[in-house]
Amino acid sequence: MKLPEGTPILSMDSPTFAEDLAKAMGIAPGDTIEIMTPQFERTDGIQVPVPMFSPNQWANLYRMDKTTLRELGIGVWDESEAGTHYLFPKEWYGIIPDGLMVKFIDGEESPFERGVTDDDYRFGCLAFGFFKKSEAV
Repeated sequence: MKLPEGTPILSMDSPTFAEDLAKAMGIAPGDTIEIMTPQFERTDGIQVPVPMFSPNQWANLYRMDKTTLRELGIGVWDESEAGTHYLFPKEWYGIIPDGLMVKFIDGEESPFERGVTDDDYRFGCLAFGFFKKSEAV
């Protein structure tokens, strides 16, 4: 990509990224900017079912096998030796029970609250779900 001479190149990995961005954009201290990214639909072609889970089934989603979770449209955010962080399909936002503990992609955990918990999604999945510990752990 050819950029005009003097165009600042910033790295989001920099510990001073926010300050660098503000300076490059001419944002004064105390001013705010809003960054909106596009919402992407699923790329895996799965037609997501909207299940009628009982409270017990919601609480035990982490017990389902990987194939079943995938068929339900549940996405994978991260896999490690400790386990897998799964994300709920966006179609489920309206049926997730209030109070269900969810894990966000930033690692935070809190009870789901419809209308309060953010419904933002990427690649067809909400930015939260649950963590399934590895059987080896």
